[in-house]
Amino acid sequence: MDYKCNGTTFVSLYGDITDLDVDAIAVASSPSLCMNAGIALKVKDKAGKSIEDEALNHAPSVPGAVVITSCGDLKAEHLLHCVILNEEKKASPQVLRQCVRTAFEISNGMGLKSIAIPALGSAFPGLSPKTSTDIIVDEAKKAALDGMDFINISFVVCDPAPYRYYKKALKNHFN
Repeated sequence: MDYKCNGTTFVSLYGDITDLDVDAIAVASSPSLCMNAGIALKVKDKAGKSIEDEALNHAPSVPGAVVITSCGDLKAEHLLHCVILNEEKKASPQVLRQCVRTAFEISNGMGLKSIAIPALGSAFPGLSPKTSTDIIVDEAKKAALDGMDFINISFVVCDPAPYRYYKKALKNHFN
């Protein structure tokens, strides 16, 4: 089911984020900006190593920051490297919230209209699928209410647990 708020459509999708034709895809990252695990690794494998090389030019980064690179061989144009982990490889709800908000602000400032976001950090110590998806949906709704001019925000996962949580978070925030 799709939800609308202030001109933005929100949708939860079960599938491969690398196949989407969107302006930007978000991935979780550590301060090193290496793309060696999870969705980031999947994106690098499909898009090409050049995106990781591009990200490494901005390393090290800090928790809460967002580094933007190209998307290599993917249909998407930009990759948002959301630095969620700290040096101890732990995440926190506060840092996730900061990253997501920053990703929306940067994307809006660049004029991007469509963004795909997985359940960022949902497998990291300090976060859970429920917490991660709720924060991401909450920040997406705030972005729309704040007048950020997105057409579509897709919450894309390839795991049943985050998918269910995204669907619940959308229902809770929009009904």
